Amino acid sequence: MLTNLTSKLWWRDAALRALYTAVAVALPYLGATLITEVPWLTVILAGGLGAVASLATSLAGLPEVEGVDLPWWLAAVERTVKTFAQALGAGFVGATLLTDVDWPMVLQAAALSALVSLLRLVLATLPADPTIALVQEEERR
Repeated sequence: MLTNLTSKLWWRDAALRALYTAVAVALPYLGATLITEVPWLTVILAGGLGAVASLATSLAGLPEVEGVDLPWWLAAVERTVKTFAQALGAGFVGATLLTDVDWPMVLQAAALSALVSLLRLVLATLPADPTIALVQEEERR
């Protein structure tokens, strides 16, 4: 773990993951501010707590830094489940007791955050320029 904290590569990748998680967690709450009266502070705090949770889980290890070559589907499941758990934890912002938690909203926000994370992963693995693939296919003919 100490080597992670002294590695620039780890900090860069962990910060990017934390930023992506903060955005994924804040987005459902941002939509909720338009429909219901969710305070803006809740959006900011949920995103911030999601980022902190992401940094904490990154301490356990980042596959891209450690050189672990996971199958795509396993990496997608792992990232989606982590984001769901981080968003679920971030949904407890402002609650003193578990009975104070708005469970339908928190579960929906966590599910949407996990979906955003999965979509970001899918978009990141798509080819950047589809015309290159077409040119390469024509060259093979």
